[in-house]
Amino acid sequence: MPKDAALDWSPNPDDRFGGKGRFGGVAGNFSGRNNTTTPQLFFPWPMLTGQVPHVVDPREASWTGALPADIPDTWEVLVDGSAVAVEAVFRKTVPIRTARTEPENLVHDSRHLLSLILARPVPPGARIEIRAPGLEVPVATESRPLPSEAVHVCHAGYSLLGPKKAYVGLWLGVDRNGNHGSTDRFLSDNTTWRLVDDDTGETVMLGLLRLSKPVDEPHLEDLNFNGCDIYEADFSLLDHAGTFRVVVDGFGSSVPFQVDENPYAEVFRLAARWYFHQRSGCAIDAEHGEGRVRPRNGHPEDGLAIWQTGVQLGRTSEGFMWEPYSPVYLARQPRDAASPDAWGGWHDAGDWDRRVQHMDAVYQMATMVEMFDSARNLHMNIPESGKTFADPAVQARKNADDLGDGETVLPDLIHEALWGVSLWRRTQMPDGGIIGGVEYSLDGIAGSVSWNPLQRTYAYAPEEWAAYRFVEGAAKLGHVIATVCGDEVLGAALLAEAEEAWTWAEAQYASGSANDSETSAKNVGRSRLRAAAALYRATGNPDARQAFDMHNPFLPRSPEGNFDTGPGHYSYACYDYVLARKEGRSVDDEIADKIAGWVAGKLSWEQRIGQDYGLHNTSKYGWGAGWFRFGPGSNWRAGEVGLDYLATGGNAARIRDIVIEGMWFGLGCNPSNTSFVQGLGKRDFGDPLVVDLEGFCMVPGQVSLGVAAGEMRDFEKQKLARAIHPASQDQWPRYAQIFESSSAVLCAEFDMRGNVLEWLFACGFACEVIEKAKAHKTGVN
Repeated sequence: MPKDAALDWSPNPDDRFGGKGRFGGVAGNFSGRNNTTTPQLFFPWPMLTGQVPHVVDPREASWTGALPADIPDTWEVLVDGSAVAVEAVFRKTVPIRTARTEPENLVHDSRHLLSLILARPVPPGARIEIRAPGLEVPVATESRPLPSEAVHVCHAGYSLLGPKKAYVGLWLGVDRNGNHGSTDRFLSDNTTWRLVDDDTGETVMLGLLRLSKPVDEPHLEDLNFNGCDIYEADFSLLDHAGTFRVVVDGFGSSVPFQVDENPYAEVFRLAARWYFHQRSGCAIDAEHGEGRVRPRNGHPEDGLAIWQTGVQLGRTSEGFMWEPYSPVYLARQPRDAASPDAWGGWHDAGDWDRRVQHMDAVYQMATMVEMFDSARNLHMNIPESGKTFADPAVQARKNADDLGDGETVLPDLIHEALWGVSLWRRTQMPDGGIIGGVEYSLDGIAGSVSWNPLQRTYAYAPEEWAAYRFVEGAAKLGHVIATVCGDEVLGAALLAEAEEAWTWAEAQYASGSANDSETSAKNVGRSRLRAAAALYRATGNPDARQAFDMHNPFLPRSPEGNFDTGPGHYSYACYDYVLARKEGRSVDDEIADKIAGWVAGKLSWEQRIGQDYGLHNTSKYGWGAGWFRFGPGSNWRAGEVGLDYLATGGNAARIRDIVIEGMWFGLGCNPSNTSFVQGLGKRDFGDPLVVDLEGFCMVPGQVSLGVAAGEMRDFEKQKLARAIHPASQDQWPRYAQIFESSSAVLCAEFDMRGNVLEWLFACGFACEVIEKAKAHKTGVN
């Protein structure tokens, strides 16, 4: 586009299409233009260049009615030249990418699965010809089984020293009359599976399928989430590395996969690097971007003004009040003071907010380094890799005097946690107060990018709830840096900031600040509790111990009780109290014993713990919907199982399979054979909701929720109208609701302290138990 091209643009920071305009007569979206170091961007609206007729084009008939593809007589199937009748056709359609050709016009790429039910079986090696009007299907044979949508494996591979299983079974969609179809009638315990070396074609193992989860056994609320029987092929006894496929008689094969010592090491590295890619205030160069380059973003020195407001995050729906609230509300606040130090931290979800809830990730990263050799030894290829905190490459410092001891090389994951906490360290008030974070006037303005946003930017006000959240993360991180990593200077600095924030928050709390509502009292009280445990272990602060003793959920010593906090809430923070006793601090032994006993008994609740793991149903690993909230896969319980590992001093033997099998669903072993983690699957999630990446490259390690976490909202249903078949979400089994569109927010979004954090922990845990198994096998202690 010529530099002197005519510009027609009226930006609006409070309108989702506030960046639209015309440049040289071409319609499109503009980024902001206030960045003093990078140019403004222009994104022309996509254009449809033509429409290819397709037999399953939904415009050929009512979306709820039959299409030509749904009618059995439309199809002609020849087996070795002889016609075979088609008894039924089942179909399902999902979007795999959504784009706008103009503000109100959405277009979708789709994936259609059509299943033809034939009147008789197809003999092995037969020549098959399939013909239908408008559909080109190549001739196929059974001599080398093709990948089947009904055979599910972990795309990242399997560990030699862990479980190895494939799963077989598929809900096929509906026929023209709305009847549901599945693979149930074609599979049984007598169906043979073979493990085939993909390089030589030789069968190295074979067996019979085993029914793992029958369709008539519910997961929850009398619902079976598969919509079909699920069988498993267990090849855990395989004892050598290689590339393999699982072949199932009459169905075809899986995609190829690797078996080696630790296929999850790269998964772990990429899971951690997604935090690096979500940094605010950080440029991404070619060396560390590994295929992605991005200018520095969210930094006041580049022209971004961050306005301080009087709005407390906790008292909004983005905190704990759950009252109607929009970031546009912040735009109405006075803009009389800027906050030039409000940079750093991580962007969340599809937009660029940074909220104090991200202290959960800071806390858990520090916990992982404390627990796992795999976390301490992780090399992430970030600018700080292999460096001390004083190194010039480190930009997460609070100020010029914040250098640590200048000698201790910190683990990469600690450097990442330090970036996450940096925003709150820089903006801590002289009296110790902590702000809630940074917000933008609107999320998702088309064309806007984090390094040149259209939106206005605001800082939340200090509040006791935010201060307690900071205390928990900073105290844990400071303690681990000082005691595990060995930089006592940097650790002491973080602990001092945590104590200042605690003192300030306690003054607010004593003044009755949390008594503005019952909701405030509960949520502030809970945050105070978890902060108290972490701070007491790290510093021995007597007031922190008293607060925990009075209100802990195991044996509260106060008539006020425990703020409705259950034993499973904030369990790691509570266990810090037990660890404080092990490290010589004085505690209430009754309380500590109660906590320790509860943790020790967690894995005896196999039905409870196991219900959120795996793709099968055994006495150890029942089915459940636990991953709906956190995804990808069934990993949110990994953190709870980790408490057992922590309490037993690193005993991995009895939990190894739980941890490893929890990885598989998100890595392609699911009904759509889609990896919810970019760059790790034979079929990656097609359209993750990441505003900064629209029009840019895919980033390996980017995590999506993957499955609709409940009923889609009205705006999602409207956007996906005609893109899903069957049209109603209720007609889909829950595990099959993998709609790969950024318009399906419940599938395509992510949460840096939810599914991304749980995924990170699960990856590190899987690597740890594998390394423990290797050490046990070789006799290394």
